[in-house]
Amino acid sequence: MKAYQVNRGVVESERGVPESPRWFSDSRLNFEINESAITQVNYHNPLAVRGCNTIFLQRLWDGFRHYVEQDGVTQKLAYTNSKLWPFGIDSECLVNGVQLRHRMLAVEESIVLQVITPAELPVALRYKLEFYKDFGLIPADAQDFRFSAGGMNRQWAEWSYDGSAGQLLGSFAEKPALSEVSHQDININNPDVGRKTGDEPVELHIGIGSDFPLTFAKRPLNAKYILSSFEKLEPNRTYSFIISFHPEQEGLLAKLQGLAERMEEAVAKQFARYERVRAQAPVLRSPYPVLNDFFSLIPMYHESCKVTDVPGAIKAKNKQYWVWGWDGITSNYASLYWGDQAFIGDMLRFYEETADADWGIAHSYRHDMSLNSVSALPAQSMYISLLQQYYAATGDKRLVLERYEFAKRIFQLILTREVQGTGFCEGASLFPDFPAFMHETGTSDISSLNNTIFYCAARSMEYLAELAGDRETKERAGAVFAGIEKNFLSLFYDREKGFVVSSIDSKTLRKRNSFNSNAVKWESHYLSDLMEPLHADALTFFDKHIVCRAGLREIPVWSDAFDQDANQLHCWWPVTGEYYMQLINGGNRADLIEQWIGWVSYWTGKLTCPEGISCYIDTDEPDLDRWNTERGTWHAYSMRGWYQAAVHGVVGVTMEAGGLNFHPYGGEEMTLEGLHVRNRRFDIAMKGSGRYIQSIEVDGRLLEATNKLPVDIAGGNANVVVTVRRADSSPYPIVIEKGFGIELSSYSYSDGVIRARMQGAGTSRLKLIAKRKPVVNIGGCSVDVHYDAAAGRATVEIVLTAGQGEDLTIQ
Repeated sequence: MKAYQVNRGVVESERGVPESPRWFSDSRLNFEINESAITQVNYHNPLAVRGCNTIFLQRLWDGFRHYVEQDGVTQKLAYTNSKLWPFGIDSECLVNGVQLRHRMLAVEESIVLQVITPAELPVALRYKLEFYKDFGLIPADAQDFRFSAGGMNRQWAEWSYDGSAGQLLGSFAEKPALSEVSHQDININNPDVGRKTGDEPVELHIGIGSDFPLTFAKRPLNAKYILSSFEKLEPNRTYSFIISFHPEQEGLLAKLQGLAERMEEAVAKQFARYERVRAQAPVLRSPYPVLNDFFSLIPMYHESCKVTDVPGAIKAKNKQYWVWGWDGITSNYASLYWGDQAFIGDMLRFYEETADADWGIAHSYRHDMSLNSVSALPAQSMYISLLQQYYAATGDKRLVLERYEFAKRIFQLILTREVQGTGFCEGASLFPDFPAFMHETGTSDISSLNNTIFYCAARSMEYLAELAGDRETKERAGAVFAGIEKNFLSLFYDREKGFVVSSIDSKTLRKRNSFNSNAVKWESHYLSDLMEPLHADALTFFDKHIVCRAGLREIPVWSDAFDQDANQLHCWWPVTGEYYMQLINGGNRADLIEQWIGWVSYWTGKLTCPEGISCYIDTDEPDLDRWNTERGTWHAYSMRGWYQAAVHGVVGVTMEAGGLNFHPYGGEEMTLEGLHVRNRRFDIAMKGSGRYIQSIEVDGRLLEATNKLPVDIAGGNANVVVTVRRADSSPYPIVIEKGFGIELSSYSYSDGVIRARMQGAGTSRLKLIAKRKPVVNIGGCSVDVHYDAAAGRATVEIVLTAGQGEDLTIQ
């Protein structure tokens, strides 16, 4: 039985700190606690170019500890009835018969430690904070990237106490250990843009103050600093210690004083911020309690990854990692589903404003938000897909048009690497970090991972160009994705293995004997048009060669690339797992979906979400490591990847440019409440079980013969109730299965005939489940229908003009 419960994203524990030691985070600040002390503090200095962001590290001597003292005797603050938020912990404790509350919080990039006294306080208590001088870290471990110097030398100044201000002040300076050599050659995959060399010295000032009068003491041996309340604690009051950071001393002093003066307001504002996320996050009600917890936790911990002083910037992880390019852009259906549309708008602006004038979107940023390197070209195309996804979720055409020229510039930049008119973009695989183990050269590679991303972007680019009235770009994008569709299977598909190779040679166009489960990156639902012919074979390949007890291997064990870097090449990377979920949902594999739920539940139970999960050991309970799976650490793109995969495959609903689409399978009944789409919240109940839909009921109105929700069906309702009834067989001769990019309205089904209005932008494929070849009329004219009698599927290709509706009849 687990020692905690999750209540709408807040972890509640009757006793102790669950999954301890654990991390808390907000913006540039992260800190780790165990049940005794703050054991590590990381801070991303806004003026630093490089170096180690760990400021304090508990080794032999204690870290920051707060206590109460009675008659000179120090009393530990235990943890009972605790509430754990992403930014801190709020607990109760009983000290000599007195019920106190105490907190450790990240507020305005400061650590706030508090004791809250009851209405009656019959004993004389004092509140104090202690730490050892040697808690301050001098990073020097070249073999451990967590605590390596990063090319800088750190020198601490002596701590000094300002009695008049009641502040203990410390600082360190970091200077380059060696002069850097400027990069002469640009690596096209991740070129260093060389804006700063990191030769400039930088300081960080640390101050410890309070909102109550202090006394100070220092132990002469094994230097320990002790800050205590000058007077005994009063009843019904909150006492706060503040630990703040700033690159300049004057700024630090102002920050300490300002926070002390408005402490109640600042703490309340932080709680209110996360309460808003908590209130708007969708709620999953399923037979899988830990998956339900996952749904409530993820929006909360994702919030803690945001860099609050740079709108649109998000850390790759809420602990050590800083802001990265594709880590922020990818898998953002999730952010839109839980209602963070404003942040995605900021993100689109942020990536444009920080882009390199020649090379485009950043791959990595320095702590001062200057560019460290620019992103591999296909990774940049995720921006284009995200821009269309933002429009699908919001209908905000104004912002789309504001960002359109930048999206177009990225598209044209990628096309400078097109190979032999194939539509494919040249370049080594975006992932893993060492593609040479997969037989790539860095000079003659066409990566499947890269080009499945680029295919999605080309489809989105055509849609956006039509929306913007840019005929030339629309036609160019159409030609690119048509080229990819024409060449992908013949060049990448290996019939013997039943899967695509990870790359082909860009000069000879020959397949390489290298297989990688990440060779298909499902960046948008357009990818189904490219990959559907391989779905059955790909699912078999995953089932036989990729699925293991710990998760999804990136590399099959029989490949010569497996484990060659002793890290990435034996792991599962959740951000790329959407493709697998599409396969197992489409293949009606409820058994594999339940297994996937078990994997996610295992890590959620540990209160962490890793970037990579080791599949080296064949086990149902993978080890927790010392950097990637620490408790309380949540990797942003992994969170989003798992979240949207669960929405799309476990619940079985997708959002795309044509609205909501349902994807039934033989799974358990469940309800997803509060999915955000187009300024509405949808409560979606999946009833029954089976791979077909018997009916969809929307606010009392019944729809038949469609898996696709008409966009006008909900009227003006802000809250929409949808009930989807699944069945083992289809009761209709023809059903609209999906039509990404097509908006349906005025929908009706009667006597075997489907009628609707449709609109959209660019090329779309209307997919039908059909027991016979259907007759399809658009605008009163019969159109070509491709019918696969064996599969019982029909496809109609449609090119739509923005703002122009067409009548659709199917019979």
